[in-house]
Amino acid sequence: MADLKGIRVAVLVEDLYENLELWYPVLRLREEGAEVLIVGPKAGETYKSKEGYPAKADAAAEEVPADSIAAVIVPGGYAPDRMRRSAAMVRLVREAFEQGKIVAAICHGGWMLAEAD
Repeated sequence: MADLKGIRVAVLVEDLYENLELWYPVLRLREEGAEVLIVGPKAGETYKSKEGYPAKADAAAEEVPADSIAAVIVPGGYAPDRMRRSAAMVRLVREAFEQGKIVAAICHGGWMLAEAD
């Protein structure tokens, strides 16, 4: 992987996310120097994976403008079904795509892509 210093990536979170699909990108991107924000519906809220593993949101989706990030990653599990009910999370995905940013979806993350058109 290339040096990602100065690159800001949003990884979305909601309850029932798939552990590896959230944490593997978060940890690998951080290892390469990227600033990774775990973004949920509410800042400071802790969301649990399907197995109960916690992930604390660094920021709320409504606080993250798409032009402040280089990419957004949507992990799978059942979390995307919950994410797509949040207008702010859908907006972030849609605007990132419209701005030509990298938008990645893992497994059920495609639900968010469909919701964001």
